[in-house]
Amino acid sequence: MTIGSILVALRWQLMRAPVDDRGVMAEVDPLLIPSQDGELSYEQARVLAAADVTIRRQLAARLDVPAEILYYLAGDQDRDVRLAVAGNPSAPVRANLLLTDDSDADVRAQLADKVALGETSPEHHNQQSKRARSITLEVLDRLSRDRVALVRAAIAEGLKELPNIDPALINRLARDLEIIVAAPILEFSPILGEQDLLDIIRSSPIEGALSAISRRAYVDASVTDAIVASGDTKAITHLLYNSNAQLQEHTLDALIARSEERPEWQQPLVHRPELVDYGVKRLAEILADHLLQRLLERADLPAQAMKEIGSVVNARLHAKLQEGGGALPNVYSQQAENRFKPFIAQARALYEIGRLNETTLMVSLLTDHVDELVAGLAVCSGQSVRVVLEIIASQSARAITALVWAAGLSARFAHEVQIKLGRVPANSSLPPRPDGSYAMPEVELRWQLEMFAEH
Repeated sequence: MTIGSILVALRWQLMRAPVDDRGVMAEVDPLLIPSQDGELSYEQARVLAAADVTIRRQLAARLDVPAEILYYLAGDQDRDVRLAVAGNPSAPVRANLLLTDDSDADVRAQLADKVALGETSPEHHNQQSKRARSITLEVLDRLSRDRVALVRAAIAEGLKELPNIDPALINRLARDLEIIVAAPILEFSPILGEQDLLDIIRSSPIEGALSAISRRAYVDASVTDAIVASGDTKAITHLLYNSNAQLQEHTLDALIARSEERPEWQQPLVHRPELVDYGVKRLAEILADHLLQRLLERADLPAQAMKEIGSVVNARLHAKLQEGGGALPNVYSQQAENRFKPFIAQARALYEIGRLNETTLMVSLLTDHVDELVAGLAVCSGQSVRVVLEIIASQSARAITALVWAAGLSARFAHEVQIKLGRVPANSSLPPRPDGSYAMPEVELRWQLEMFAEH
């Protein structure tokens, strides 16, 4: 299920609960009871469309309202009536086109969710006439140019994996100046070819764009080389974790050499499939001890490579005996705690004014601003930075899910954090339920947090 479908479902549930202007549950008007054939008649709907605002809101959310009446309600003065039409799958395409120019951004965002979701359904396409399809494409184009990033992001999320969308529209979204719009297209769209990706890489793209490309299901050698040549260390990290990113021998050798200065690259390098053929001895000489052990545990390395690793291990043991060993450093030291103080202060300030929200944290995630993201999760969840770091380092899909739940954020965002920050493999991750809710019961979510809590 896409982000768009989750949002549509949640908003639809809210809109179906009738409320009056004070937010109080309203009585359902008897006229809203369908006729004997199970649907509202045109005359019933026409009368209700001229009723008070509470009735009009209920009417605009119904699936059995004639198209002409929904088109009329799309121009209603009441914002909530128009919001209901924007989310109504039965609204005619002309109503959708009218709402693309609505003055309220929430109405346009609701419309973007619905229209993008409709694009994922082949049945939806088959049911549209040629004229209706043409109007739908115009709606998509207008919303993809909307001045509000969240509207464009809803379109990008809905279209990200579809193979039959206008390439010009996809390329425009891929080059959007907001990462929450560009990232889904850059990471998933099958329409972007090798040359498209190379052009984007060479165009000084926005922060986070190269990381999104690095996470694609397949990254060929030319794109990989271009990302490495860009010097974007965060994007290169994502490349190394992506086993389907193709690394040529000269590229792998260069990254192994640079990993002496970039220790965060050593862990993903240990698992690179190319090590079966080349680079293993050079990497073994650089690796920290605990990563060297992981390299030894690989079952796919040839006998000669294992022999070379063994010689490195023996040399290290001899050196340690000569030196007398030493204690491992504390991962979460006072220095680390001091480093997070300004980020925590910034997160608290944003939280107090209501600006530390899921959109803010999603931008931090997509742009690899890890310190800001960790601080934001700590403030929102009420956990210490140490606990947040330990949960992320655990690479436990359930623990990370519990952390994001405690922060009051969506299950869909929890899934993103598992994969992009926690490096949980996609096949081991914990996605949300089809309705967008958390897949774990609350009692287990609380138990997961308690395992890491400070006592």
